[in-house]
Amino acid sequence: MTPQVARVLEAASSACSFAELQAAAGPKDRVHFLKTHLEPLLLAGWIERTIPDKPRSSKQKYRLTKKGRQALHEPTGGGR
Repeated sequence: MTPQVARVLEAASSACSFAELQAAAGPKDRVHFLKTHLEPLLLAGWIERTIPDKPRSSKQKYRLTKKGRQALHEPTGGGR
């Protein structure tokens, strides 16, 4: 697990917006953050959308799942 992924997971411990997650990870480019960090975490089931039916909602937030919490707290950070 990279330091950026760990920071995103820690930030997602409480529901937060895309911008808040991006700020936690550090990348300034939205598309780069989306493709390299957010989408893989969503696909892995480590984070989830608070409004799953409306992924582009302006009120969309992301939160840590049980699987993500386990990955964050495992010594290896593997979670798989």
